[in-house]
Amino acid sequence: MTTTSEEKDLKCENCEVCAAVKAKYTCPKCEVRTCSLTCAKIHKQSLPCDGIRDKVKFILKDNMTDLDILSDYRFLEEGNFKADLMRKERIQKFTNNKTPLVDLSTKLEFLPHNFTKHQDNTTHLNWETNELFWKIEWIFHQAENLKFITPKTLDTTRLSDLVEEILNSSSLTQENNSIKNIKLFHEKIKFYRATGLSGIRVLLKAENLDVTSSLRENLSKKTIIEYPTIYLVLKDHSDMYEIIDSDEDLEDEEMPTQQHQQRRRKNISNVKNPI
Repeated sequence: MTTTSEEKDLKCENCEVCAAVKAKYTCPKCEVRTCSLTCAKIHKQSLPCDGIRDKVKFILKDNMTDLDILSDYRFLEEGNFKADLMRKERIQKFTNNKTPLVDLSTKLEFLPHNFTKHQDNTTHLNWETNELFWKIEWIFHQAENLKFITPKTLDTTRLSDLVEEILNSSSLTQENNSIKNIKLFHEKIKFYRATGLSGIRVLLKAENLDVTSSLRENLSKKTIIEYPTIYLVLKDHSDMYEIIDSDEDLEDEEMPTQQHQQRRRKNISNVKNPI
């Protein structure tokens, strides 16, 4: 039995889900024709299909219409708008984070957006409470440079409390998923746990930090890139490192060298050429 052309047209007009009612809607993505919201939901579940038009779907040049060209143009405009919006939000975010650091004389610098350290930075300011929360990276030098992350630390917290909390931690956060379990972590830092806070020196890259002071006080007059990296060194091994007390000490060490260079240049300029 052959199907007439009228029957074929009728099938095309009917809903492709229930096939009983004339179709009213066409899916923007897969172009399936449906008669109601119920049939539209059924087709999304069975295919599956999200019903969102594919803006980057390939279309042959010969098949492109004015509507397709307009769609491409609007797609490019939308991308440009979102990129500009992200840039403005990034600048606003950085400005917000830097604001409370001005009074503290802490210089906060940021890496480009595509750097991993920048993307992983969770340092932020709570504008409602005016509280600054730092992300901190801790490095245990005498434990094979083991890294431990504190994702959120209030800047008024005393440094000794932070170190004690890490040494006596009972669980690991998601940021420390590189460490398999808390028992393994305790095993790796067993010498730190044995000696306690009194046997540990807490440092920045070169500067010694005061564990009796808050994080805010310790970072004052320091330059921080994204978030602070704090090194934990056993005092028995501290003679292996050249440690300065502060940035001012570093400047004092450089001052004689600069003065010597200035005197040397002056002496050279005063030397007369032989006749």
